[in-house]
Amino acid sequence: MSGHEIRESIAFLSDDLLKLQDPIYIIGSSALVLAGIHLDTTDDIDLLTSNRDADLLKRHWQASKVGTYAPKDSDKFRSNFRRFQWDKVLVEVMGDLEVFQDGAWQKLQIEEYFEISINQLSIRIPTLKEQERIFRLFGRAKDLAKADIIIKHIIQP
Repeated sequence: MSGHEIRESIAFLSDDLLKLQDPIYIIGSSALVLAGIHLDTTDDIDLLTSNRDADLLKRHWQASKVGTYAPKDSDKFRSNFRRFQWDKVLVEVMGDLEVFQDGAWQKLQIEEYFEISINQLSIRIPTLKEQERIFRLFGRAKDLAKADIIIKHIIQP
């Protein structure tokens, strides 16, 4: 998905997202694209929410859930998770995402971000520096590759 397609997808979902009580973050590949880095493929939108907002979305979007999908790497990540799909729009909701590091579960905290507005909805996007930190924290090969893309972008924009 391009940045334009990601924004259109968020606009499509904005009525429901406006009902959430806590800040919403886009993380992962879609956040990279929205921060200005071109990627060849971006399959989904990863929404980081609070646990209560993830529960609300699960109720509102029940008819659009992807039934048997379970995230990989459950030994590395845990959250109030659900995957949803509407035609070409694929969204993964992660309520209170935790990452297993140094022998303990740690809640993912986004420290630095900027905001974008879509249909009166304010969504937070981690800064590139913050995204690089998050991808390194996640630590999988695909995440480390994205962290390296950020470094190359920062050095040679």
